[in-house]
Amino acid sequence: MKPDFKLHNSFAFWIYRLNHVLQDAFNEQLQEHDITWPQWMVLNVLDEGIAHTPAVIADHLGADRSGITRLLDRLELKEFVVREHDRLDRRSIKLTMTPKGKQVMAEINDKAHQHQQQFLSELHLSERRGFKKELQKMLKISGIDTTMLWQRID
Repeated sequence: MKPDFKLHNSFAFWIYRLNHVLQDAFNEQLQEHDITWPQWMVLNVLDEGIAHTPAVIADHLGADRSGITRLLDRLELKEFVVREHDRLDRRSIKLTMTPKGKQVMAEINDKAHQHQQQFLSELHLSERRGFKKELQKMLKISGIDTTMLWQRID
């Protein structure tokens, strides 16, 4: 007979807890810019040129499209992004970061880097690389290939 599986023996539980610790700590730093973690992710994808439409952003972040639309509504009100209808296909919306959005991202990305370094400081560089490799394996099992996106570990 197998023993009952306990919550505190679950990797998913501990990854969930770590995720919340990391997000909560970063959200505190983002407050001064009136940005939340999900809004930062959308701005970051735009800033990096990875995606320029709501649908591609949703797919890239693994989020539902209606949630991305609500995030974009808030970011547009804050004047960080602009939506433009495609001239060839009015149903398609292209997103562009405003100068204000680009300025805030430059400040926030420095904080994001510092935030990550703080949480990884207990790991030697070889442990960081190993941790990244193991996360990539687990994500790949789920159909998420990060090899073209996740390049740098320092």
